[in-house]
Amino acid sequence: MLFVLKKFFLLLILCLSFLAVKGENLIRDTTKLNSFRVIPIAFYTPDTRWGFGAGGYFSFFPQRNWNTTRPSSVIFGLSYTQNKQLLLYAPFNIVLTKQKLWLTGELGYYKYIFNYFGIGNQIPNEYIEKYSADFPRIKLNTMYSICKFQYLGLRYAFDDFTYTKLDSTGELIQGKIVGSKNGNINSFGVVYSIDHRDWINYPTKGFLAEVSYTIDNSKLGSDFDFQKWSSEASYYTSWKQKIILAANLQFVYSDGDIPFHQMPSIGGTKRLRGYFDGKYRDNGLSILQVELRFPLWKRIKWVAFAGVGKVFHTFDELNFEKLRYNSGLGLRFEMDPRSKIHLRLDYGFAKQSKGFYLTVGEAF
Repeated sequence: MLFVLKKFFLLLILCLSFLAVKGENLIRDTTKLNSFRVIPIAFYTPDTRWGFGAGGYFSFFPQRNWNTTRPSSVIFGLSYTQNKQLLLYAPFNIVLTKQKLWLTGELGYYKYIFNYFGIGNQIPNEYIEKYSADFPRIKLNTMYSICKFQYLGLRYAFDDFTYTKLDSTGELIQGKIVGSKNGNINSFGVVYSIDHRDWINYPTKGFLAEVSYTIDNSKLGSDFDFQKWSSEASYYTSWKQKIILAANLQFVYSDGDIPFHQMPSIGGTKRLRGYFDGKYRDNGLSILQVELRFPLWKRIKWVAFAGVGKVFHTFDELNFEKLRYNSGLGLRFEMDPRSKIHLRLDYGFAKQSKGFYLTVGEAF
């Protein structure tokens, strides 16, 4: 525990010191509408050992109007670890044609070691097996404004998994788990959203609601046959735009032969922080998360968060048994006051696990 806390605060000091120096020029430079920042990344985890790289963002405003609350942005990261792992990713959010067309998604390539904990709620807490996989990733949402605050569009996702190493004593190597062999997903779907947030990168008031339906089918080029329904709603309110209450509700259900790595899951940087990524996974997921965001000093903020949720196989299991809880604290650094893009550093606590997360952008 002490070693983890030391790493947490060392990483925090390095990042904030670097950004504090770089940020002064950004505040004074009011003539440029576009913003571009690159920061060094250094981290250590048991799965990766030491990793090094760079990350940052490019933010720009449509029609040179920086008063808009919907700036375009591309966030990017590149890192390489002592275990010869490669992470290359670029999530994007681009607004076109006078804010009528909205493109969001991610381009990436991952060469990584993952943890597999089993499927469902009955797995022993101590069970874990590791596997290595390489895959390119494409995610794209094409949203068009059909009326004020409402968007309708198409969703596409592609992952092409190639396993490079499996645990010789684990479940995956037996080939009985759907998705434990090489294959790709090729998802097509529709999405509808109502976006009433005042700012998309760091809302202080308003709400976002989204529902989607996607399908994977061999006739559409996928190696799997399944469908997925997803819904998510986030609500924001504030007191004098300083103390912000944010709440997030997610519900996902899939049906068919869904590969384990595409199942909705608990853990990671966005869903019940504190659990290992993918700690619990199954056909369905339901979670509720809340955050209180406070100003601390100048462009630095601090956050308290908590959540509850569970995964389930059928709707009969959608009850108050086997609930998973988390809580934690975090810090935010406003890298760009105009587009309100933040560096996020969180430390989450969950049942029999904990972890810290360094990334760009909010969990919700």
